[in-house]
Amino acid sequence: MNTVIKYILSIIAIAGCATVAKADPNIGQSMVLPIPTKHYTSVIDTSEALVKAAYERVREDSPFTALEQLEETAETDSHLDLIGKMKSFAHDLLGRRYRLGAAGPTQFDCSGFVGYVFRNFGFDLNRDSRSQYMQGERVEKSELKPGDLLFFSSRSSGKGRVGHVGMVTDVNPDGSCRFIHASSSKHGVVYQNFPDNGYYSKHYIGAKRIIGV
Repeated sequence: MNTVIKYILSIIAIAGCATVAKADPNIGQSMVLPIPTKHYTSVIDTSEALVKAAYERVREDSPFTALEQLEETAETDSHLDLIGKMKSFAHDLLGRRYRLGAAGPTQFDCSGFVGYVFRNFGFDLNRDSRSQYMQGERVEKSELKPGDLLFFSSRSSGKGRVGHVGMVTDVNPDGSCRFIHASSSKHGVVYQNFPDNGYYSKHYIGAKRIIGV
């Protein structure tokens, strides 16, 4: 767009020179009336800003923009509906026993649990928590949403290495959240608050978003 603008303005500038020469009888046909560089640059900058502003106004009024906004809203509503169903599905698994290497439906380990929930809604997650951490899009704690996955180190994985995973179910106004997971220490599928100023706060590694990326 910058090239087109400069081309148009060049034509305007040339036409302006011709008009000035014609209007002033003291200016010979062979004389050239130069436009100061500073003035020319100012005209270019101002014109570009005007064109961009006009473009944005046209885009705002465009039916295609309205259609895009409707599609984005519909997509967001669809994600919220999906996550609501996933939360309900996961909630129905509360109390299922923990077993290392189990992936449901009666027993789970942590990655087996979130993998089972996501798989029932068409998402194919890797089998272990460390591999699941390689999927999706990284998100900050301040940006957490229901459906996001939280990853922690564990006693068996060692400090700084992924060894546990859970799914966010609720996010509070203060940024704290609740997640559901298969806990080995609590012997099954339970809810857990985060941060907890304890074990999970100390072992937190990161969060990933699978839905809507």
